[in-house]
Amino acid sequence: MTRYLFLAIILLTVGAAGVYVYLGGARSPKVALETTTAPLYLAGQPYHGVVTGDAFGRLFRRAKDAQTRLHGDLANLYLNDPETARDTIRAFIGLALADTTQPLPAGFRYRVVPAGQRVVAARLQGVSYLLAPNKLYPAALEAVKTQKLTQRGDFYLERFGADDASEVWVGVK
Repeated sequence: MTRYLFLAIILLTVGAAGVYVYLGGARSPKVALETTTAPLYLAGQPYHGVVTGDAFGRLFRRAKDAQTRLHGDLANLYLNDPETARDTIRAFIGLALADTTQPLPAGFRYRVVPAGQRVVAARLQGVSYLLAPNKLYPAALEAVKTQKLTQRGDFYLERFGADDASEVWVGVK
């Protein structure tokens, strides 16, 4: 019996590792210090509250539902660091759009991220958006530390596009 239990544990471990690799978990992000050259137009809804709140999850679902009609990348702008704010977040949850003439769903509004933002950008291609944030944030924050940059505590942008293209921008001074 113990022999079968051990075999089952090994098979489950190999299966989990296979799923992780299939979702792109073995890929490493590319990180660069950049200054944005064009404004980024977001359509979505603001949020201020706890990360674990139901309202926060509903905003993500609304953005995902609106994505099929508005044809944009999922994009979330965080205006504070949840680690220092005790899990209270100020954010704008929605989509990055190229065309700002589209009518928006009820409750959505436009927000512009102006050009000229100095950021550490971490990018991944071919990695599921379920795994991407846990790979992108550590890579970007490590680059901030390694390059001895001063991190802004009010600018974190996540963007999840087509073909599992993901990026995180961490604002720096």
